[in-house]
Amino acid sequence: MFSKAIVRTPAENLGQGITEAGLGCPDMALTQTQHKGYIEYFEQAGITVTVLPPVEKFPDSVFVEDTAVMIPHGDETAAFLTCPGAESRRGEINEIEAAIANQADVIIRMEGSGLMEGGDVLLMGKTFYVGIDTRTNAEGCEQFAKAAARFGYKTVPVPFKNGLPHLKTEMSALDGETLIISARFADREEFAGFKKLIVPEGEEYCSNCLYLGQKLLVPQGFQKTAEMLDKNGYKPDFIDMSEFRKMDGGLTCLSLRW
Repeated sequence: MFSKAIVRTPAENLGQGITEAGLGCPDMALTQTQHKGYIEYFEQAGITVTVLPPVEKFPDSVFVEDTAVMIPHGDETAAFLTCPGAESRRGEINEIEAAIANQADVIIRMEGSGLMEGGDVLLMGKTFYVGIDTRTNAEGCEQFAKAAARFGYKTVPVPFKNGLPHLKTEMSALDGETLIISARFADREEFAGFKKLIVPEGEEYCSNCLYLGQKLLVPQGFQKTAEMLDKNGYKPDFIDMSEFRKMDGGLTCLSLRW
């Protein structure tokens, strides 16, 4: 499903980033250990990983997914550079543009007053679902939809009120036709065509899993979700995400994949 990924080493001041989790500051030694484990998992899956250096002036910059959306088309890949809703993060776009300049065949940049963070963008098949909230606005979605349409993709806007940071904080793919999803999104019309597993109450953090084709990565420490996945025939791998959870970060947030 994916053959390449970009990640960025966490900045030592990650704890100064944006979070509503209320779980305290991350332990940076453990953060770095968890990040290395994440990279190793990709490599074990046969994915080529480009590891970017930390950028201390942007505490949230480890969450590279928010800065661009990769749009595969045939043997080529387009990169849509976003404009984060959080003003403090907008300088991250220049950092990621330099990193992907030699990896993307086409680069498209958000313009004007359009806002988007990649955590609000879920790709299922040839359709992008884009959460419209405080981080991503309607104009940003429209610009992205026009760009994606050039490469044969449909875009479906999903307006919602933020309860958690991003759309993908509340849902993600388990395979090509199944979503793991929070209860409040389970009956949304936009997702009526998919099979769904609803995350048990209190374990909503597990709504963000990482499907890599032959492999599925899930946050560890959530027993009810693990049992639900097992009951439904999934055999995921588990990884400790405790320090990134403190910063409202999930499994998909830490990489750009294509």
